[in-house]
Amino acid sequence: MEKWTLYLGLNDKDSKVQKISTLEAYKVVSNLIATKFDGGTIFEAKGIYKHDNGVIVTENTLRIELLFAPENEVRELVKTLKVIFNQESIAVQKEVINSELW
Repeated sequence: MEKWTLYLGLNDKDSKVQKISTLEAYKVVSNLIATKFDGGTIFEAKGIYKHDNGVIVTENTLRIELLFAPENEVRELVKTLKVIFNQESIAVQKEVINSELW
């Protein structure tokens, strides 16, 4: 089974500042997960990111974990999040794990 971890920085790619509050971003992501998946987990974090021009920033970040999710649906979620939050990229980590519901 695969575990997907997405790292969604909340700074807008053009203005380089956060335009959607962390709480509102959490609500948007929660609604998408509830609609498209069987569940997930969201953590608030601080991300460090280097822009293409070399500028390093620290930004509020949502760490999103998904289990029991097919890759094509995770890819669609990433595409949707990039548009909603105007992101240059979203880091995606894929791990093969043993997991089951008890």
